[in-house]
Amino acid sequence: MNNYKKYSNMSFNLEKMEDTKFNGEHPNGYNKGFKLNATIINLELSEQYDSLFVHDGPDRWFHTSTVQSIEECVGYDLIHTMNSVYKLTPNFIAIPGVQEKYSLTLETDKEE
Repeated sequence: MNNYKKYSNMSFNLEKMEDTKFNGEHPNGYNKGFKLNATIINLELSEQYDSLFVHDGPDRWFHTSTVQSIEECVGYDLIHTMNSVYKLTPNFIAIPGVQEKYSLTLETDKEE
């Protein structure tokens, strides 16, 4: 069972990076490159079905197939499901404290 609680109270972008089952012909049209901006995750359903359930519009919910693993990377997570690989990137502006965790280091001007 995966831990979805870290995504609660978080706005994030979800992008399908790889299709591992349907060869670019997903029955619902969720092919490589599919993107959505999620503002709500349903933790109860995500944990019950071990899938990512996110709000996808006024009256719509999107869910992945069963999540096999979550790979934590710097600034994003890769979610490996039975059928796909998704990149979940937090909207840093909406999450206090995350900017510090994933902040980019900028080089200062070098002295000449």
